[in-house]
Amino acid sequence: MSDRFKPISEGLGSLLARLEEGARARADLTARVREVLPEPEKGHVLSVTYKDDTLVVLVDSAAWATHIKYAQNQLLARLRAAGETRFTKVKVRIGRSAPDATRGL
Repeated sequence: MSDRFKPISEGLGSLLARLEEGARARADLTARVREVLPEPEKGHVLSVTYKDDTLVVLVDSAAWATHIKYAQNQLLARLRAAGETRFTKVKVRIGRSAPDATRGL
């Protein structure tokens, strides 16, 4: 009897590797953005990604979104000084942080 059906995991290797690579790239970009932001703002950045030449910053509240938006020119300048030159615009989105396990949520 021939094996007509391949295990599902056989075709997922390259897909999982690409997903892992993308997640690692977003985590690295998030760390770079946090490095160049001042102390109060960096603690409110949840994650960072990009689309084309736009840096997309996800923050934990509307108040901090305003802070980041207000400081976008400084953020872009600091990123350029650190060698990150692909971004010309910043878009700020509001998200939610993961529930805190100590609060029982």
